[in-house]
Amino acid sequence: MNPNSETIIRSVETDQELQQMLDVRWFVLRKPLGKEKGTEQDEYEQESFQAIAINHNRIIGCARLRTVSAILGEIGFVAVLPEFQHQGIGRELMLKLIEQARTVNLQEIRLKSRYYCFEFYQKLGFIQSGEPFDFLGILHIPMLLKL
Repeated sequence: MNPNSETIIRSVETDQELQQMLDVRWFVLRKPLGKEKGTEQDEYEQESFQAIAINHNRIIGCARLRTVSAILGEIGFVAVLPEFQHQGIGRELMLKLIEQARTVNLQEIRLKSRYYCFEFYQKLGFIQSGEPFDFLGILHIPMLLKL
């Protein structure tokens, strides 16, 4: 069974979905680093576009687009549950965010990629835009996509 064929990509619609999305985000991105619940969110949650991947009524992935300025957006918190990784779901989440960025007339999208995800973002058209740096104890690479 291909989970991608049964997966819906859309924006968060309810408070319950928002909480489930934050749970996935924490489980994938912060728990492995020994971080407490609450570290998976910041002050930009309500103003951001939150994309989720839903498979059989279960949120299995998420990603966020935040408008930084009239022309610049920032993608962050891209997460897919381990059992659903490497099946195209992260790519579909990213394509949804890129589509949303174009809809609101952004000209560029930036992100900070964990070093082991660099090629994933390159395949989507992102290019390295600065020197690697440490964030949360993990080497990150700044990247940019011109729309």
